[in-house]
Amino acid sequence: MSHPTITAAATLDRTTVGRLVADIDRELRTKPARLYVDLGAVDSFDSAGLGGVVAGMRAARAAGVELKLRGLSQPMLDFFSLVSVQRLVKPDEVAKRPDPVTRLGAFVEPMVDGALTVARTTWDVLQELLLGPVRRRWLRLDRTAIEVDHCAAGALPIIALIAFLLGLILAMQAYVQLRVWGAEIYIADMVGVSVMAEIGPLMTAIVLAARSGSRNAAQLGAMVVSEEIAALEQMGIRPLGFLVAPKVVACGFAALSLGVVFDVVAMCGGALFAWAVAGIELDAFAEQLRTALHMSDFVVALAKAATFGAAVGIVGCALGLRVQDGSEGVGRATTNAVVLGIFLIIVVDAAFVTCQRMLV
Repeated sequence: MSHPTITAAATLDRTTVGRLVADIDRELRTKPARLYVDLGAVDSFDSAGLGGVVAGMRAARAAGVELKLRGLSQPMLDFFSLVSVQRLVKPDEVAKRPDPVTRLGAFVEPMVDGALTVARTTWDVLQELLLGPVRRRWLRLDRTAIEVDHCAAGALPIIALIAFLLGLILAMQAYVQLRVWGAEIYIADMVGVSVMAEIGPLMTAIVLAARSGSRNAAQLGAMVVSEEIAALEQMGIRPLGFLVAPKVVACGFAALSLGVVFDVVAMCGGALFAWAVAGIELDAFAEQLRTALHMSDFVVALAKAATFGAAVGIVGCALGLRVQDGSEGVGRATTNAVVLGIFLIIVVDAAFVTCQRMLV
């Protein structure tokens, strides 16, 4: 059984390819089982000419006709191998939409994996800090001091500024409401209790999450990508004791000390507003603060701040050590360290408040 054959002209370029494509379309309308295109006479061609051949192959595939090429010269074979003609004529695959269970799994799995990683890192750090001295593995105070300088000293100016402005804002909001009943003196209660109980530890930890948590994730992630962590392990240096534990302790100490600074500066900002606008003497403001606040409030605030800081340090280190996919993974870990750190701070704060209310 003979099959139709189309013979290309000696020149196959943009000026002649239209005639070849038209001939192919005409033969395809007859629905032959097989169609041959003879390129043996072609002595010059360009990309537009061979593009027309590829277009004919696509049209034949769509029509269900087997199209064969004859007389391919070596330059043509080189061109087709370069552009992978099979890939060009292959129809585009329509991506299948995953089912709801698969989509839910793809959303939940990274969250569960990150939570398990943070939990494992928390357990390892607790063992390192509590059981390390028993095993003669002491905390590296030199590394811890360097990390404290980065966490606490670096964040001090922004913490002081935020605290002062928030103290002014809280006093202003309280004054608007309390002056209606002539109870301006209770501005001290509003500022002192809210700052010490919630705002101070929370804002300090959030700033640390944005500064130190992201820094820890980026630093450790870059060390993983550049194989510095593997090099430390080859030298017999444990990354957990050399890098992670000092960072976690430094974040906890920084949150505790900066929390105290935040409380003091915020109360000073509230006192300044009360004195300048509400006409409350500084001695009267301080006396009202002593009446409103108790030592237990201060102890709980310190415990909150230290726990928040340790959580920020653990999250940043945990996500940094599990970086994959090179620099893109470092950026993703840095972003996730801030988001997950703030989320964990809120969860821990809710646990603190629940325990307080249950014990009172």
